[in-house]
Amino acid sequence: MEDLFGDNKLGQLEEKIEGLIRTYAELKEERKSLTGRVESLESENRELKEQMAWAESEKTAIMQKVRGILDKIEQIEV
Repeated sequence: MEDLFGDNKLGQLEEKIEGLIRTYAELKEERKSLTGRVESLESENRELKEQMAWAESEKTAIMQKVRGILDKIEQIEV
């Protein structure tokens, strides 16, 4: 029993626990950082989707105007 609770074994256990605590703190900080990046990317993605929707609606409006002009040109030629 003394071998299990000897100074050397307890010291090793304490070092391992401290190492686990450091690793946990590092992982927690990394997770926090990654969560911030994900939130930033999601926001950017929403903005890009809005810009794409706006560009699509502008393209549709321009195409309708071009068709209208072409229709008028065809009517003049006939």
